[in-house]
Parts: sequence; C-alpha cells; structure tokens
Amino acid sequence: MLKSIRRKLQAITEYENENYEITIELLLRGELTKTELEFLMKNFGNLKFFEEQKAKLPLYLYTQIYKNLNYENVQAYESVFNYGDMGSTYYIILKGEVVVLLPKPQVQEDLFNHRLTVDQIRQRIENEKRKQFSDFNEFLTIAYSDFIKVRTLKAGDTFGELALITKSKRTATIICSVDSHFMTLQKNAFDRILYEHHNSIHKQQLAFFDNIPYLHGIPDQHLTQLMHQMIEIQPKLNSTIYKENEESHSVYFIMTGEVELSYKINNRQRIVISLMTKGAIFGENEILKGIKRTQKATCKSNETILMTLSSQQFLSTLENHNLTNDCSKKSELKAERHSKQILLRRKATESLLTCRPPTKTILNLDSEITRFHLTRQISLSNKHIHHPPITSTNCLIPIEIPHYIKLMPQYQQQTHSITKYSYSNRLRNLLKTERSELTQLKGSSYYSTTSQQSPKHCINIHVERLRKSRQR
Repeated sequence: MLKSIRRKLQAITEYENENYEITIELLLRGELTKTELEFLMKNFGNLKFFEEQKAKLPLYLYTQIYKNLNYENVQAYESVFNYGDMGSTYYIILKGEVVVLLPKPQVQEDLFNHRLTVDQIRQRIENEKRKQFSDFNEFLTIAYSDFIKVRTLKAGDTFGELALITKSKRTATIICSVDSHFMTLQKNAFDRILYEHHNSIHKQQLAFFDNIPYLHGIPDQHLTQLMHQMIEIQPKLNSTIYKENEESHSVYFIMTGEVELSYKINNRQRIVISLMTKGAIFGENEILKGIKRTQKATCKSNETILMTLSSQQFLSTLENHNLTNDCSKKSELKAERHSKQILLRRKATESLLTCRPPTKTILNLDSEITRFHLTRQISLSNKHIHHPPITSTNCLIPIEIPHYIKLMPQYQQQTHSITKYSYSNRLRNLLKTERSELTQLKGSSYYSTTSQQSPKHCINIHVERLRKSRQR
C-alpha cells in the first residue's frame, strides 16, 4: 500500500515538474499558439492571481495576460528588487516563496530627514552579505538589520504593482527564501491590461485612508507608502482581536465588517461601548498614551477585513507630519466619549439589577411545585413519603409558598399593563385569601386545625383556586 502511494506521489511530482519545464520554455520563447495558450490557462488558471483576474476582466483582456507573460528566476537569499529601485516589472509567483521587507520606522525617519541615504543602506547590506549564515532567518536578521519583515508571499501571489501605478521608486525590498520562479509583465503590457483596474483600486484605498481623521492631510505619496506597510487580517466571527491588559502593538482600520468594543465591569458583567463599521479606526488610544489595552475588541460579522499598522510605524508617521498633538486631542475626546458611555451604561445596568425581581417569573406552575418538592423534601407524615412528586393535579399535602410569590415593595404598586392585574398579583391576592381562611402553622405552610376538614381537602381547595386564577 505504501509503495503504491509513493509511486502515485512521485508520478504527480514528475508530472508537475514536467509542466513547469514546459511552461518555462513557452514563457521564454513567447508568441504562443492557441494550443499552448490553452495549456497555460488550464495548468495555471487555478493560481490566485489568474482566478481574480478571470472574475474581473473581460475574456479578451484575460487572454492578453497569458500572451504577454515573461519568465524570471531568482536564487535563494537573493533580492528580486530593492528599496529605492525604479519599478518597471510586475511579478506573479509561479513557484517558490518571497518575503517583503520594509525599512524600520527609525530608518524611514532618517531617510525622510536626509540623515541617511539609500546608497548607505545598500552598502551596509553588501558588507553583511559576505558573512556565513546558518539559515534564512539569521541572514535576514544580520544582513537586513535596517528592515522589518511584514509578510510572506507564495505561489499565486503578486507584487510590484505599486511602483508601476504611482510611477515612483520601489517602497520595499523583496528577498527569495528559496529558489523562486516568476511570471512577469513589463510596464507597457501592465499599463495596457491591468493599469486601469489596479489604479481604480489604489484611488479607492487612498480616499478611504484619507478620510480617517488621524491620517487626514498626509500627502498621497507618503500615504501610499504607509498603506504598503499595513498587514491585512481576516478575523472570524466572534473571535477576539485583543483583550484588556494586553500590550498595545498595532492600530486597526476596518475595511469591511463590524467590530465591537466592550469594557469589563467585573468578572461577570461587560458593557458594550460601541459597534464600529467600515472606515473606523480603533486601538489608537492606548498607543498614543503608551498604555496597555483597556478594552476588548471582538469581531461581529462573517466577512471582516482589517488592516493593521504597527505602533512604531503609526507614531513615526504622525511625528514626521507633525500630527501627534492634533491626534492626541482627538484621542482624548474619543476616550472621554467612551468614559461617558461606560458610566451611563454602568448606571443603567445597576438600576436594572436592583429593580428586577429576585427570581424568574413562574411560567409553568406544575414544574415549579415539583422543583420545590424535590429540593425541600416537603412531607406531612410518613404516610405521604411514597407519594409521587407534587403537581397541581395530584397534590396531596400542604405546599410551602415559594418566597418569590411575596413580591418586592417596589413591585406592589399597580402596573400599567393591558390587564388590570398581572398573574403574580392575582396569585398574591389569592394567597392572602387563603391565609385569612386557614391557620398558618410552620413558615408559610398552613392548614386548619379547628376545622373538621382534612389536610388533603384543604390543599385540594388551594390547588383548585390556583387553577381558576390561571384560567382568568
């Protein structure tokens, strides 16, 4: 069995390798025939990039992508392009894996203030690359110490479109973690086939982030770089994004969906402060104050997309554009609104807790009587021990009046409901009549000693009146 499985896996691997070799030959040669074009569409149409474009583009533009593809191969530990390069190529990962590196916030600040140049950074990297490294992570840590890793891209993912859209220099460095193979589109083909689609998306994103109060006024070029530094996450429904007393590492922007912010009163109670939707920002208050999380954020929709920005990048962006003081004031106003909401909702919650009845309303009289019989083990004498549980239909012994029938003082006033008296009030009046007719013996259990009637007869009268009360 194991041998047959291994043979099948080996055959699949050989088939895939053969397809890759054929694909590379076709991409290097160019000028595809109809059969060769169908071969590429069949074998690579399931990649993420091609699936997205097939759903968005008309068929003639979709086929134009395949006709204009080129091939590029980059070895492990080598860069596809570097921060500050001019962009002329769009990349689609055919096979392999790459990491996206961005300059650290302090390095970006030094570059922005001209205390450091891109050439100096490149010289540092070249000097460090001459050393020996045990693995890829060590290589990144030492050689690219001025950069941080923000994401990993695999087969089907794309990169490089930002420089082509904005006609600017590269805003990130791309490094191959393994030997990688790429399908590429040159700038002229990209402009002709994909530019309009990607440009419209880019403009929508710029307008989205420009409308956020904390980022309003940042130039488009710098806002574009900031967008490139963000990481997309998609939390599941009712999942926790962060909790109280956690370290504040990121700011969150809601692209789609809903997020609930709540405040913990005690171990059992929590107050909902706000339900935020598309276009909102949260998590910035604690970062601006430099404190731990004071609230809990929970995802409240099935399709929620968040963009996260690290606290260092957020603070350095505000500082570089002189927005720190303005944003701090906005944050204080927002925190004040949240404090008022917490206070009002806490008072409302406490008033509800003090005003509500101590126990739930009787919905099923039979089940309530049975429950009290089982818990308090009511019995008049040994002859009643073997009787079945007491209900309104087979009641044979005196019943102890449940404490919840004695209504609280604030509920003894007449209620303005549809009926003149509620069910509880009718039951209370009935029991008052019972007490006037019978002699109370122990606690709230009672039966007459002067009357010639037996206890069984008394309780039958009691149950019959309960029935009549319920029928009203």
